[in-house]
Amino acid sequence: MQTQLGTTQASSLRLRVQARPESAKLIRERLYLWLEELGAAADLAFDFSLAVTEAFANAVEHPHHPTGRPIEVDGDFADSTVTMTVRDFGSWGDSRQREEGGYGFPMMRRLMDEVEIDPGADGTSITLRRRVTSRHND
Repeated sequence: MQTQLGTTQASSLRLRVQARPESAKLIRERLYLWLEELGAAADLAFDFSLAVTEAFANAVEHPHHPTGRPIEVDGDFADSTVTMTVRDFGSWGDSRQREEGGYGFPMMRRLMDEVEIDPGADGTSITLRRRVTSRHND
């Protein structure tokens, strides 16, 4: 029998970080702590860390007209599903700042059950969802 996941008060995570690559470390640290509080398995925490870091990297790299607003990283746990949303407030274009790359979205799709990209006039959101299991077994 599996222990109930998410019986803690910390069923949500809210971060606001500057659009700088070094902010990724803070996101990973807070994400791991939050998922640990929820009782998530280590492999789930690793997968989310990788996917959220990639979504954050996209939010830093791709906006052509970034604003001074911080990037929002929000997490919620409900109905045995962790949902993470990374939102920037710039507008994305088709060109890349660097030539290499292009593996981020395929990787996120392999790690998550769902990946949604919502481009808008005032920014872009990347939402990642995955059903979770507990790391504890009775």
